[in-house]
Amino acid sequence: MIAVASKEMLSACDLLEKRRFTAHEYLKMAELGILAHDEKLELIDGEIYKKMSPIGLPHLWCVMRLTKIFERVLGNKVFVSVQNPLRLDDYNEPEPDVVLFALEAMNRQPTAKDALLVVEVSDSTLNLDRKVKLPLYARFDVVEVWIVNVSEKCVEAYRDAKDGMYRQVKMYDETEVIAPVKFPDVSFSVGEILGTKPMRF
Repeated sequence: MIAVASKEMLSACDLLEKRRFTAHEYLKMAELGILAHDEKLELIDGEIYKKMSPIGLPHLWCVMRLTKIFERVLGNKVFVSVQNPLRLDDYNEPEPDVVLFALEAMNRQPTAKDALLVVEVSDSTLNLDRKVKLPLYARFDVVEVWIVNVSEKCVEAYRDAKDGMYRQVKMYDETEVIAPVKFPDVSFSVGEILGTKPMRF
């Protein structure tokens, strides 16, 4: 009897359709105070995700180092966007730690096509970044994603998106340099990004 009831409940759940929110509705909820302004949220596939863990010092300083490094080297070629929404479509608006946007995106809603590089700084969020956000970026053909793996002291570079997956994956350790696909003539010290080497100013 219990087994039959469980099967009936399972089939009923299978028939339920989720109510997905659009980016417009998501922003409207924030405007109306339904979502608190200080909540750390992201819209992924129409669902609102809460960033569970507070930002720790290693994460905070890594984001600030990346910002400083990108501004120093590419400041007149890109907009450096820090922890701001990236509109992928009507149901997806993640908030990467850093995005390099093309200058042509100024004064309009930036999209995946404008994202020259997306960077996620990962410590406690490594599984989310790899398993949820990375396939999302690939699905929308974001040209390149770096995951700064704080705990393992490396940068994971994902390139060449096709069919919702990145076909090129390369790991860079703290002794190496890394160059973005869109800016092959410049390189960045992984040790400088991770804070294991002193920053150049």
